Amino acid sequence: MVSQIRTSLALFGMLALVGCQSLSSEPKQYGCGDIPTYADNVCLVDSWVAFGLEAQRGDDEWRDEVLERVGRSRMDQKAVRAVVLSWDGPAQWAQASNFYKASIGSAPARLQPLLQQWLNELEERRQLYASRGTNGSQRAGGNDTRALKQENEKLKQQLKEMSDKLEALTDIERTINARD
Repeated sequence: MVSQIRTSLALFGMLALVGCQSLSSEPKQYGCGDIPTYADNVCLVDSWVAFGLEAQRGDDEWRDEVLERVGRSRMDQKAVRAVVLSWDGPAQWAQASNFYKASIGSAPARLQPLLQQWLNELEERRQLYASRGTNGSQRAGGNDTRALKQENEKLKQQLKEMSDKLEALTDIERTINARD
């Protein structure tokens, strides 16, 4: 789990250093909207990374709003649904996995590794959740609940730290871009 978080942090850091136009204060370029598409433009990967971060931070209201705005027929719309549902509760993870699997093959080649990594992380979460379910029946209920709350707090702290680091990298990138 820790290595997966480090891998994600490294990927986000590299993307930030390469140039996150969609995260900067500069005007968005054509095709770089709030909801990403498969349009192979300058901000393809950046817009998906920004959307993935927003999905992690989003609440139920945000998820419902995005799912209402997004269609179901195009492959990029299925990928958007996968990202949103993968950060919802465990009941939505199987559907998110199916959306990822259906849409990765039609994604632009430079976006496929990111979507594949997100699918892999989702599958690991699903396996961890399933193993906790089988092991949880053997434990006392109070201990399991307490352990889950502690792990949840730990993961929230790690997410906050990763977000802070990404913000710092974005600030560095803005400083570098301002020098040009």
